[in-house]
Amino acid sequence: MPGPSSELHLDVPGGFHSLGLDLDDEERQEQLWSIAEEVWPHGTDFQREVTFHSYREMADHALAQNSFYAGFCLDEAPDGRLTTASLLARLDPLDEPDAELSARGLFEALSANENNAVEEIRVPAGPGVLVLCGLEWHSDPSDATAPSLPLARADVYLPLPRMQRLLVLSLTTPSLPDLPFYVSLLSKTSHDLMVSSGAGVAPSPGSGDEQKNRAADQVRADFG
Repeated sequence: MPGPSSELHLDVPGGFHSLGLDLDDEERQEQLWSIAEEVWPHGTDFQREVTFHSYREMADHALAQNSFYAGFCLDEAPDGRLTTASLLARLDPLDEPDAELSARGLFEALSANENNAVEEIRVPAGPGVLVLCGLEWHSDPSDATAPSLPLARADVYLPLPRMQRLLVLSLTTPSLPDLPFYVSLLSKTSHDLMVSSGAGVAPSPGSGDEQKNRAADQVRADFG
């Protein structure tokens, strides 16, 4: 899919449904309702309405974060479990014209958080950083007794000096056993990224420490 600039070409993994950030409000609501109908083909109107409002809230949150893409996947794992993940993509300003220096600075800054597992990566678009961490989603942050849900998150940071932008890809899933699979999808998206200009395409050059380390081992295999 094209990004917000004609220079960026991002292929979203198959199976992800777009939440329509590139559409106007009316078109986006029509798309979200269509997704709700697809999720609940034999469900009730109430189930479809709850799904619609949930994904509209996700889309509004993504827009507030200046994301240009937001999507989710919902599927059945081989063992019959329901597996799901969300994916966001945004472009932040980038002041450092040297991609290597920018990636090194990101690595050092992100490594300062002891809850992060941080890896240096390299894809055809250039150097980058991958961060794995565990999160806890609270239905009501002000109520310690409110229901919560453990989440795993993987973020890829890729400096794109040609665009003077930092591409951030964020994948979050409550399906912790499937994190290595989702990381492999994130890896493919990062490797397939293309940044072009008038001169042509750029040349190619969990929760808990134990689970986080296992995921980091898988990341090394995926990203190299």
